[in-house]
Amino acid sequence: MEVKRNALYLGVSLALSGSVVAQQETEATEQESANNRQVEEIIVTATKRSQDIQSVSVAVTALGADDIAKGGIEDVSRIENLVPGMSYGQSGSEVRLAIRGTRTNNVGSEAEQVVGIFEDGVYVPTTTQALGSYVDLERIEVLRGPQGTLYGRNTFGGTINIHTRAPEFDEVSGYVQALAGTYDRRKVEGAVNLPISDTLAVRLAGLMDQRDGYIENTYVDGPSDDLNDADNKYFRASLRWQPTESLDVIVRAGQGTQEGNGSAIWGYQQIGAYDNGNFLAGHQYLPADATAATDQGPWKVSRNMASSVDLESSFFTVQAEWDADWVVIKYTGNQTNFEGSQTYDPDYSDGGSLTDSGFVGWNSDQDTFSHEIQFTSPANDTFEWLGGAYYFEQAAGWNWLERVGDVTAVPHWDNQGDYVSTSLGVFANGTLHMSEATRLVGGIRYAEDTKQQRDPLDWSVWPPVPMKGQGSKGDWNDILYKAAVEHDLNDDQMLYGQVSTGYRAGGINFVDPVVPLTYEPETVTAWEVGYKSTWLDRTMVFNAAVYLNQYRDMQAQSFVVQGTGVTEYTENGGELDSMGFEAELSWNPTDQLSLSGSLSIMQAEFGKYEVSKVQGLGNMGGRQDLNDPASLLNLEGFRPALAPELTLGLQASYDIYLGDMGTLTPYAQTYYSGDYYAYDINVEGAKQDSFTRTDLRLIWASPDASWEVQGYVMNLENEAQLNRVVVFNPSERPSIASLQANWSNPRTAGVSVNYNF
Repeated sequence: MEVKRNALYLGVSLALSGSVVAQQETEATEQESANNRQVEEIIVTATKRSQDIQSVSVAVTALGADDIAKGGIEDVSRIENLVPGMSYGQSGSEVRLAIRGTRTNNVGSEAEQVVGIFEDGVYVPTTTQALGSYVDLERIEVLRGPQGTLYGRNTFGGTINIHTRAPEFDEVSGYVQALAGTYDRRKVEGAVNLPISDTLAVRLAGLMDQRDGYIENTYVDGPSDDLNDADNKYFRASLRWQPTESLDVIVRAGQGTQEGNGSAIWGYQQIGAYDNGNFLAGHQYLPADATAATDQGPWKVSRNMASSVDLESSFFTVQAEWDADWVVIKYTGNQTNFEGSQTYDPDYSDGGSLTDSGFVGWNSDQDTFSHEIQFTSPANDTFEWLGGAYYFEQAAGWNWLERVGDVTAVPHWDNQGDYVSTSLGVFANGTLHMSEATRLVGGIRYAEDTKQQRDPLDWSVWPPVPMKGQGSKGDWNDILYKAAVEHDLNDDQMLYGQVSTGYRAGGINFVDPVVPLTYEPETVTAWEVGYKSTWLDRTMVFNAAVYLNQYRDMQAQSFVVQGTGVTEYTENGGELDSMGFEAELSWNPTDQLSLSGSLSIMQAEFGKYEVSKVQGLGNMGGRQDLNDPASLLNLEGFRPALAPELTLGLQASYDIYLGDMGTLTPYAQTYYSGDYYAYDINVEGAKQDSFTRTDLRLIWASPDASWEVQGYVMNLENEAQLNRVVVFNPSERPSIASLQANWSNPRTAGVSVNYNF
C-alpha cells in the first residue's frame, strides 16, 4: 500500500513538474517572441547628445536605413510621407519645405530656408543644394518646431539631420544596388567599408542615376527635351582615425553633379490667370505664333526652346571628437563649393523668338565655410550641460542669364560682385535632474548675422565692373531661448512641456529702387506639450504633441516688373498663428506584421499680413485697392502655402517566411492630405483638393539577408498634385495675375537588386 502511495505521489510530482516546465517554456517562448517584436531603440543626436529618441523633449521622427529603403526616400522630396506636419514643395531645382504652417517662399543665394538641413552636422545653405541625392545613409532625423538654441538661424520651422554611414574598423563590408524602372531609369549605387588597421578605416560610397523626363515635351520627337529628367552622379570618401579610445577623427570629401533639362524656376506651367478678378484657364500671354498644344496637362507640354540644369557641388568636412573624461570636445569644420546654372523657355510655349529672349535663367557660384565647436559634459544624474560656438560664411555670385542670338550669358547690367553673408552663434544648454523622474531643460543662444549686397557696378568704364566692398550692408541679432520640463510617469511614459523661440535672418533686396532695400528677421515663439510612450513590452511606441507657433514679421515673396522680366524680392508681411496636434505610432503585433502611422491636424491662419498688391485679382472682396498707390494686399484669414488641415500616413508590412527560400515581404504605404493652397494668396486656381498617394513594394530577402530584390510602384493613383503655385504679374501682360505651377511626379515603377557583403 505504501509503495502504491509513493508511486502516486511520484506521478503527481512528475506531472506537476512537467506542467511547470511546459509553462516556463511557453512563457520563455512568448517572451522571446515579444523581444523579437520590440520596436528598435533609436539613438538620435537631436539635442547634440546621443540619446534614446523616447527620452528627448523634442517632436522628432527618426528614420533608420530600413525605413529609408521601404519609404523610397532617395532625396528630401519623399520625407513628408513619413513625417507628420511636414509638406514638400518644389519649383525647378529649388526645394520649398513647410513644417507646422511656416513655408519656404524666397529662394536663391540670398534666401534663408525655414527648415534647416544638416548633413553630418554641416548646414546645407541653399534650396538648390537641398535637392541632392541621399547615398549610404545611417538615419534621418526630422525635428519639428524651432530649434534655434542648438542649431541657430534658419531652423525656424524645424531641422532635418542627415547622417551618413561612418567607416568601421571590424571588417570589409558594403553593398551594391542596381535599379531599372519606368522612364528608362537606370541607377547603380554602392558603398564599401575598408579597414586598414585597428585604428584606421575608409568608406567609399557612390551613385549614378539617370532617367528620361517625367514631363513630355511634344514639340520634339523623343525624350531629348522632356522636362524633369535626371542625370545625377555622386561620390563620397570617408576616412576615420581612432588612435586612442578618447580621440575619434572623421574626414569626409565628396562631389555631386545634377544634369538634365530640369524645369522652370518658379514652375513650369501657366495653368491660368485672373483678369479683373475673373479666372481664365490656360496660358494667357502666349506669343502670337504659339499653338494650342502648349500645355496639355501636368505632365505634357510643348516648348520650342530647350531647357537645362547643370549643378555641381563639392565639399570637405573634418569632425574630431575628444573625450577628456570630464568633457567631450567636438569640432566640425567644412568647406563647400557650389556652381550651377538653369535655363528654360521663358514664354512657356512652342512659339516666340529663339534668338532674342531676354531673361532665360540664372547661374551661381558659392563658397561656404563653417566651424563649430561643442563642449559636452558626461551623462550623469545631477546636471548635464552643453556649450559651444558656431561661425558660418558664404560668398555667393548669383546672376540672371539672357539669350542674345545663340549665346546665353550674364547681361552686363547684372554682372555685379558677390553677395556675402556671415553668421555667428554662441550657445549653451543644460538639463537639471530635480529627481529621478523630473528634469528641467534650458537653452540660450546669441545669434548675429551680417549681409552685404552685391557690389554695384562702376559705369565710368565699359564694360562696367563691380566696385568691391561698396555694396550696402545690414546686420541683425537676437537672443533665442528654450525652457522645458520633462517628467517620467514611469519607465515607459514621459510628459514634457516647453517654450522656445526661433529666428530667421533678415536680408537685403537689390532688384529695383521701388523695392525696400532691406527686410527684417522673422521670429517665432513656440509652445508645445508632448507625450512619449512604449507599450506591450516595447512592441508598440506611441508619441504625440500639441503645439502653438506664433510667427511674427514673416517674410513674404513678392515680384516687380523690371525691364523685360519679372524679379522676385522679399518683404515683411506680418503675423501667422499655427496650432495643431501630431501623433506617431509604431506597432509590431506579431513576429511577421509591422504597422506604423502618423497623423497631423493643423489650423494655420494669417493674422495681420500685408504684401504688395497684385494686378488682375480685382479688389478681392476689399482686400486691396488697385486705385490707391499706397494700398497693400491684405491676406488676413488666409492659410499659408502647403498647410493642409489634416494629413495621415499609414504603412504596413508582413513577413512571409519561406524557409530555405528566404523571406517575402509585401509592403504598402499610403498618404492622405486634406486640401491646401499652394501659395499664400488663396485663390481657387492655387487650391489643391484632398488626395491619397499610395506606394506598393514586394521585397524578397535571402535567408542570410545578403541578397534582396524589390519590385515597386509609387503613386499608384497616378494623380498630380500642386506642390507650388506663384501668383504674379507677367511683364508681357502686367494687368493680369498669372498662375505658374509645379506638379508632383507621375506613377513610376521598377525593380531593384541589392547585394550586401
